[in-house]
Amino acid sequence: MKYVVPLFVLVCPLLVGCASDGALRDETADRPAKRRSRIASQSNFERSAGAREMGVQNEMGVYESADIEETLAEHMEEVRGCYGRAGRAQRYAAGKVTLRFIVSGEGKPQDVLVIASDLGNYDVERCLVDMGRRVKFPPPSGRKGTSFEYPVEFRSTNEMQVQDVEDSLKVTEDVTALMHSLASCGAVTDSGASAIFYVEPNGTVASVGLAAESTLDETAGACLVREMRRWKMSTVLPGRMLRCRTNIPAVIAAAEPPPSRPSALSAAGRKRRR
Repeated sequence: MKYVVPLFVLVCPLLVGCASDGALRDETADRPAKRRSRIASQSNFERSAGAREMGVQNEMGVYESADIEETLAEHMEEVRGCYGRAGRAQRYAAGKVTLRFIVSGEGKPQDVLVIASDLGNYDVERCLVDMGRRVKFPPPSGRKGTSFEYPVEFRSTNEMQVQDVEDSLKVTEDVTALMHSLASCGAVTDSGASAIFYVEPNGTVASVGLAAESTLDETAGACLVREMRRWKMSTVLPGRMLRCRTNIPAVIAAAEPPPSRPSALSAAGRKRRR
């Protein structure tokens, strides 16, 4: 049985709307002075109510949420740096990325997965995974392996307005018609993945993100993102980016070959037989 750490980290690339130092000091007043001073210095770090006393555990290792918070708070500059990988997508790409850390009994991440993402940018998501794999946590209690989930949220510069598209028949038709182009990339995971992608007013797919419950084949993932960015969508909205969602199956069928046509030679042969 696994328990999710109820933490919400708000990473603000523009430092807008982040918690103040004073608010953080009030929230952590019941902690030892040394621990409190370390957390109070993280002005971009915001935690949900009640998280400070909750542990994360399964049938193996056990963590206190404070240990996870403090360890990852030291890497917030790297997290902010990951958002820079979005490039021009920083104008509109925003949302929460939920990471799952699978940690050994020594506190070393054995794997980091993006299990859910509203962000829709593969470069940022992979940067977070690479960063997470380098983090060294304290050993879990009992020195046995465990896992936990940790969400990070990004805000865009809001230079372009975004409209979420849900259950659009036209988008579904476009995706169905274009899905075969991803077949050559191979399987991103054994069980498939989910994708968030943004469509520009001219129909071009500008940014794509992937999430999965199992380890992602990064070569296949990069190929899939590259191919999706070649798509041309018929559903557009003037002056706005459309944010669309779709599922990527584990196995994608290639396009059906066109029906064969009788050759000129066979047609001439039929005439002779007449």
